[in-house]
Amino acid sequence: MFKPTPTCPLPDIREARIDPTLPVNERLRLFASSVSDPHRFRVGDTAVEVLFDDGAPSLQSCLTNLCKRFQ
Repeated sequence: MFKPTPTCPLPDIREARIDPTLPVNERLRLFASSVSDPHRFRVGDTAVEVLFDDGAPSLQSCLTNLCKRFQ
């Protein structure tokens, strides 16, 4: 379980220990339960807030376009 610090109350995901041999859905469930809010966490001293734009292109579309540009 993550321990918030007085200077940064968000959990640090570097402290997560999740078995990579578990199925993806189980790893996601464990990660989400460990950080309590998977949209707000920190990596070291860097706070991260994950936001999604309903009007934005999908991740798959972005990655496909990126790969096409590198060909």
